[in-house]
Amino acid sequence: MAQTLFGAVLIQTLYYGIVMTLTIMGFGLFQRGFFTTYFKVRTSFGKYVLVKVRSSLRDYFVKGWVEEGFLIYKLKRGFMDYDTIRINIPQNAKVFYRCMSVMWIDVDDEKHAICQTDYTAVTGYDAIKNNNLHTRALMRPTIASTNEKILMVLIVVVGIIAILGVYFGYANYKSMHDLALNLPNMLKGLHGTVVGGQAV
Repeated sequence: MAQTLFGAVLIQTLYYGIVMTLTIMGFGLFQRGFFTTYFKVRTSFGKYVLVKVRSSLRDYFVKGWVEEGFLIYKLKRGFMDYDTIRINIPQNAKVFYRCMSVMWIDVDDEKHAICQTDYTAVTGYDAIKNNNLHTRALMRPTIASTNEKILMVLIVVVGIIAILGVYFGYANYKSMHDLALNLPNMLKGLHGTVVGGQAV
């Protein structure tokens, strides 16, 4: 009887889980990723803001954050391919608003500009071009100065000299050690030899 009751409760719980999962997936499908993005922003406790990117075809939502006066968010361009967008936030512009217990900000995708609450753009520079230039500046090869090259050559030469000194020092130490071990035998071999008119 107990096993039958436990099986019935388990099946009922499984049905409820399937219905809840399908409901959440349906919300995520119809809202185009809004639910998961909103959940991430809501559970960040103010670390992230909900960015509403307004494009000509549709609006989509991403999480963003504010760092040193810039709004930063990532746009997905392909599989595991994201572009980091940085847009300057004017100091006196009213761009943030609160809805559903999170902070929102609207961005115009075509102008790459932050929209005010009356939907007028307050900045208008190409954020993607700025991001590409920023990436190129970070990834450019550094050119070593003449002093750095001379210093590197000196370090290499000193290292080679130190290695050779250790090697020859060890070789001399080994030969001296062998000589010290063979010295008693050599002295025994000289026993009875006449040196300077006297027998050793």
